[in-house]
Amino acid sequence: MKVTIKELAEKAGVSKTAVSFAFNNPKRISSETYERIMKIAKEIGYSPDPVARILATHQTQTIGLLFPQSITEVLQNPYIAELARGVGSVCDKEGLALTLLSPLKGIVNNTIQNAAVDGMIILGVDKNSTVHEAFKLRNMPYVAIDAAMTEEYTNVGIDDKKLAEELMDILLDNGHRKISFCSLKPISVDLTEEKHSTTTEARQSGIAASIKKHKLSEDIKKNFRFLESETSFAKSYEIAKMHLMEKDRPTAVFCMGDIQALGFYRAAEELGIKVPEELSIVSFDDLPLSAIVTPRLTTVHQPGFDKGQAAAELLIKKLNGQSCSSVLLPAYIENRASVCKAKES
Repeated sequence: MKVTIKELAEKAGVSKTAVSFAFNNPKRISSETYERIMKIAKEIGYSPDPVARILATHQTQTIGLLFPQSITEVLQNPYIAELARGVGSVCDKEGLALTLLSPLKGIVNNTIQNAAVDGMIILGVDKNSTVHEAFKLRNMPYVAIDAAMTEEYTNVGIDDKKLAEELMDILLDNGHRKISFCSLKPISVDLTEEKHSTTTEARQSGIAASIKKHKLSEDIKKNFRFLESETSFAKSYEIAKMHLMEKDRPTAVFCMGDIQALGFYRAAEELGIKVPEELSIVSFDDLPLSAIVTPRLTTVHQPGFDKGQAAAELLIKKLNGQSCSSVLLPAYIENRASVCKAKES
């Protein structure tokens, strides 16, 4: 029969409250009392009931990291793994557990409603998504990573618009006009500077700003192609190879992530297309492989670990009842060797 907290308290000669402090908040009792309770608990085989503790304290001592896709899929991306590592470092420091969450039955809001966590960090959410209302209905603190910058919620990100504009400048300054864009989310053919509800749209806005700055005709958009990829390298490679086998292939590719860019590297090599002489490539993330491939990839260095760390620290502030604002972390372009002047067609 399971030993109860009452039995442990009686054997240790303390109150049930003291036993509760010993397991949940040891600083509230003396070290001598703590050691006596732990010694007797071990002798009689007592362990606290986690469900009872949650019911009593209304806390799980756990935060959730919610991904928009399946965990199996997203963790193939080293950038996402770095985010998770950053969150985990703060959890370790604060004595909190970390639960990785994916959409329950394919629906993110189901996870928000049912997850046994005290707060959540959510990745890549749309500003107009219903998830924000779901968090409000549950009265759960949350922080977003790589979402649009807005006063409506707390987000940790980088200046995606500015960095995308600078990447596009590199391609346009090198004479590239036949450019393909590869993204996890669809990009509108009607590139504009107004949309900012997602990270992808912020980058899209930066691309549009670069085109405007270079005073290029709207007709240039007829030379653009827009590809929708996935987080896995294998799928990115398949999409890249199919695209590069087309007769009228691009002179440059603008990828929204290094996984997609590395897919183009492999496809180009198999098809005998030289990078950057015949195909220039730029990207976001600066994964470790990006500095190793030949030629080394020109890409935006994203502070993945720092993003996760900052988001976790903000969430803990919220859990402690403190107010906090969104954070824009520094990022920069690693201008390496994957771009050269476009050949005249």
